[in-house]
Amino acid sequence: MSILVAGRLWGQAVTLQIKPHVGDTLRTRLDQQSEMTGLRRTTNGEASAMVMSSMKMFSRAIVEASADKGGGTTLLAVTDSVILATSDEHARAAAHAAEAQMRGQRVRFRVSPDGSVGMNQSGDGAPREIAQVVSLMPAAFPKGPITVGESWIREMPLPTGAQFGAQLSGKLHVTFRFDSLTHGGDWAFVSMRGEMQPATGPGAASGTVLEKGLVTGTMLVDQKRGWLTESWFSIVVSSMTTPPAATGFLSMHMQMRITQHMRTADRR
Repeated sequence: MSILVAGRLWGQAVTLQIKPHVGDTLRTRLDQQSEMTGLRRTTNGEASAMVMSSMKMFSRAIVEASADKGGGTTLLAVTDSVILATSDEHARAAAHAAEAQMRGQRVRFRVSPDGSVGMNQSGDGAPREIAQVVSLMPAAFPKGPITVGESWIREMPLPTGAQFGAQLSGKLHVTFRFDSLTHGGDWAFVSMRGEMQPATGPGAASGTVLEKGLVTGTMLVDQKRGWLTESWFSIVVSSMTTPPAATGFLSMHMQMRITQHMRTADRR
């Protein structure tokens, strides 16, 4: 991972951090909408299909411990309820089973002040789906103070798994910008725009190949609370699969559109 900070030094300099207070319970709601479109080419012509799906997840993150000197914070995430819906009739039974599996799941993780998340390797046996949702927060923030108007660049590998509709390899090249600071310096707005770049080298063109991908989003960081109050993300990914000749398929193009909105409830 690399980081580059650039921009004019003006206004108040602050250090953006994810560092919630021990004893807090952070109640979050995640809404996700997905649209997957596929175009299959065969020797007999073309066929297309589209699947719409959605997810609502209500969860809690209990702040258990915090290490000194920027060592990170340990949290226990508990999934209270999940609602999954899909336009694919054949996938509805699997969606209902996934709802039951994810409900009540617990996963312990550690978040660093810059927002990077590490799963507890010895932990609670959480399924991959829960781990992916917990890791939605990108490692975003510089370690030192920055001012409004500054931007920085990060590169990170695409997460493993099929959350974009297929197994993809590559990296995400993102530009972040510190847009504004409001509410007496407590609320920081950070925007991001990134491109997914396909893997290169031997074997990179086998299986499903990433053609292009774009990620845009905005994060609202509550500096006083040390957590993301709200975030919005939009993801568009295009990929192509070249099946073995024996299948009779020439190629399959797929496009996935995902929108995510996460918000954390106010303290009670």
